[in-house]
Amino acid sequence: MTLALVAARREELAAVLHMGAWRPWSRRSEGVWRQRRAPQGALAYQRRDHTVSAILTGAGRDQTEQAMSWLLEYEKPDSILSLGFAGACTPNLDVGDLVLATQLHHIEGSPFDWDPDSLARTDGVAESSQAAVMNEELEADSGLLDEARAAVEMNGIDFMPSPTLTVDSLVRTAGLSAWLGETFGVSAVDRESYWVAAAAAKAGVPCLSVRSIAYGVNETLPEIASRFPDTPTGGRLGPVLRYGALHPRETWRYMRSLRTARNALAILTAVLTDNQDRTIGDNP
Repeated sequence: MTLALVAARREELAAVLHMGAWRPWSRRSEGVWRQRRAPQGALAYQRRDHTVSAILTGAGRDQTEQAMSWLLEYEKPDSILSLGFAGACTPNLDVGDLVLATQLHHIEGSPFDWDPDSLARTDGVAESSQAAVMNEELEADSGLLDEARAAVEMNGIDFMPSPTLTVDSLVRTAGLSAWLGETFGVSAVDRESYWVAAAAAKAGVPCLSVRSIAYGVNETLPEIASRFPDTPTGGRLGPVLRYGALHPRETWRYMRSLRTARNALAILTAVLTDNQDRTIGDNP
């Protein structure tokens, strides 16, 4: 049985990829990761015991679909765990809480185009049409959902099973996050989870999306967050340092939230992959 971990950026899986990576030449840990070849714009890894692989797709639909096509064709995983950060759309979620997606939805365009009818199911439309794909309600795999729920309960991580929403651009303002939650009945918003689940569903591979809350419903992200490149790694340190020099308190609060969200994902992943090296460090 092989499991594939899918995330958009290295920051989301950094703690997972560091598990067991210290002094591998002396420990010879089966949990050590090694980098592999990947399609352009993505980064791929495999754990030494060959039971778990990981791919960083980059942010957004196009890069996600390209990386998923490669993953499903060449890695052929038995199941997929989609991991990443998300914004809360309900006041019931705090930074570091996990949202186990029971259903996944998507709406296209910018906030000016969004309408509640965008999530209405389309009847009588051929499955091959783009409209059917956009409006289809994707369900989580019940077996993976039960396993993840048991893992977070055992580790005392706050979580919420709930529908999630995928949009094309970053939602960084508190008012818009709250409106999405109230309008569409979702608890978290991100940019990739729907496309991971759609590709997995088309291939008949069980998939579960888990999102770690990186900012609350009443928080507005620093403006710098909307200018980060969509690449899986690189290109973010310089802008963060420059922005941090001008807004140190705001930047520190944002980075601390990302670290909390990252570590919650790592703890869950360690349990689900039965990784023996479960110490979560502070490495970015």
